[in-house]
Amino acid sequence: MPIKESFHEYLNAPFAESLPKEYQAALAAVGTAPLSAASLQEVLDVIAAEKDHMAFARKGGLFLAAAHQALRTESSLDLAVLDGARLDCVGAFGKGFSLTVKGDVGNYAGAYLEAGTLLIEGDAEDYAGAGMKGGTIQIKGLAENHLGHSMVGGEIVVARNAHDFIGNAMWGGHIVVQANAGYSAGYRMMGGVIEVRDLTWDLAGEEMTGGRVQIGGHIGRDLGLGMAGGELALSEKNEGAQRAKSSGGKLVILKKGEKRAG
Repeated sequence: MPIKESFHEYLNAPFAESLPKEYQAALAAVGTAPLSAASLQEVLDVIAAEKDHMAFARKGGLFLAAAHQALRTESSLDLAVLDGARLDCVGAFGKGFSLTVKGDVGNYAGAYLEAGTLLIEGDAEDYAGAGMKGGTIQIKGLAENHLGHSMVGGEIVVARNAHDFIGNAMWGGHIVVQANAGYSAGYRMMGGVIEVRDLTWDLAGEEMTGGRVQIGGHIGRDLGLGMAGGELALSEKNEGAQRAKSSGGKLVILKKGEKRAG
């Protein structure tokens, strides 16, 4: 079936009960026959006609993710064709074929990524890298809330700020924020490493039970509130900092030039 018709049928089907199941529906819509498009950009150019549909943001992104796997090649996307319409799930479920995206992306960019590199030349909305297992996500702009939620492996690097709850419930992997982070960095994290090069707002390390949060700049209030395990590593400018109502884990001060092992 041509791309336009198969996407229209998929777009108007009911949503599946979870993101992984919705992706399976997208794979079925793309099918196993060779695509009639030579590039992922050609696929986007075709489906962009449906950009005003209420389900386009998520289903458009998942259809492109499925098409990317069918093409089995490194690809690039220029989102200007969407005229500002949001596209979620960009680069989700990737298994080794790198993708470069020009423009701002919506929620769940790189979700459940297993291998390969997703390069976003713009900002990313909530849940970028959620559930990712491997590979690399590079965000040249800022990242909004819940970056790396429940991730178990791989690396996320954000060139600008990240908002609240980065690394929420993460099990493993590495998040690097090269500027500032918002509230509750490392909330309920169980493993992995979060590295914030500059400051964080309040509640860094809140209720964490494992892993490490390393902060290079100033900290907000209620550091490590309810922390039961893991490690908070602070720069020496925070000498004398104390945790709030923590029952476990540890707080360390890094001297200038000192690095912690991953």
